[in-house]
Amino acid sequence: MASQPVSILVEPFTRLKQTASGDFSPGDLPRVRPFLAGSEGEIHFELVGLETKDAAGGRKQRVKCIISGWFLLFDPETLEPTQHVLSILSSLVLVGDESLLPPLENESPDEDYVALGSEFIVADLVEEEILLDLPLWAIAIDDVKKAAATKPAATKPADAVSRDKKPSAFAKLAALKGKLS
Repeated sequence: MASQPVSILVEPFTRLKQTASGDFSPGDLPRVRPFLAGSEGEIHFELVGLETKDAAGGRKQRVKCIISGWFLLFDPETLEPTQHVLSILSSLVLVGDESLLPPLENESPDEDYVALGSEFIVADLVEEEILLDLPLWAIAIDDVKKAAATKPAATKPADAVSRDKKPSAFAKLAALKGKLS
């Protein structure tokens, strides 16, 4: 039987400056799984709750995310597994719902606002941060399978194939030279 996801209540977690830490196997994260090139890897996380005041005296609930580890992704050029190293440090400002999100232009470049409600599931938060950290070239396994299926078998270059069908200009010249000699 699978264990229940660990959820954290935002208010006490941030007010009491609590921490949560642990490990995941890359395959434990369902939205990361399609990008994996194998089952190897490890993910370590530490979440630290913080509460700060903004310039207007308003309270901000925050989570500092520290995620490290590695797993295998498919290289888009070779379709071979390549190691992706995780080194994520993010500061998230937690808000109850999307209506409390500030306009993007008002966000500080070193913090991200996230609408989580009154609690969050640890694996979902870690998974989201990892997805945001994936390189732009990361491709899902389904795309790799499609690419491998449509990738032509090792064949001669197109110009070599066309040369096989008709003699090259140099062969014609050699033949003419032979006739003239």
